[in-house]
Amino acid sequence: MSLTQAETVFASVHENGLNDFLTAFFTDRPRHLVYGSPAFVPTTTVAETNMAAIPFPGVPGGIEWRVALSIPRVDLYKQTSPLPPELSLQPGQFGAAITAELCLDCRRLKIDPRPPRGGTTGQPEGKPDDKPTHPLREATCCKLEVFAVGHLEHVLAQNGEDAIALAVDGVEIVDIAPPEVEAILECLLFMILQAVLADVRLPLRSLRVGAFNLSMTVGPLIEDDQIKARGNF
Repeated sequence: MSLTQAETVFASVHENGLNDFLTAFFTDRPRHLVYGSPAFVPTTTVAETNMAAIPFPGVPGGIEWRVALSIPRVDLYKQTSPLPPELSLQPGQFGAAITAELCLDCRRLKIDPRPPRGGTTGQPEGKPDDKPTHPLREATCCKLEVFAVGHLEHVLAQNGEDAIALAVDGVEIVDIAPPEVEAILECLLFMILQAVLADVRLPLRSLRVGAFNLSMTVGPLIEDDQIKARGNF
């Protein structure tokens, strides 16, 4: 059977090429992998993305946090890289392995000895010992090995071109107890990975065949360790 089937053009990219693209993208734009509140990331730079602290009553300035992800390593169906038994790579899916580091600034707060304003009951305003700008060596951090499976979506790049994005279907963290804590962390990282990977868009012009552009009518498909597309000139 012809590779093009009913179309006139067939194009594909191997998982090695996709991983090279992801490595180049995130090496050039590491801010898409590192996010933090002002104590950790005072301003957005090419290396990190500044976000707000988590508001919480009695914690001046909010709860300070940081999330750092490794560059994802993607495995296209058929499966060649191991996954936890809770996940299985189905036809049309990709698997991914990522390391996630989660950090919190666990400050000691001082309690104001005065009653709350207006004489009402409630939690008094806390005061930190000092305004933290913690180096990571002073933060409370943990590293997690995260595995994910997902599929491809046909999307638009920022310039309006046709593109391919990675959409996450499921996440698994190995050896976290109790199960309720594992479920919460997996929920958190599922949302984070959905957002991060949706930002990475592989333009279809990267599937050009010589001087020709592919106008995709079939795909993108995941088969035989490749992303495949069929279409016309």
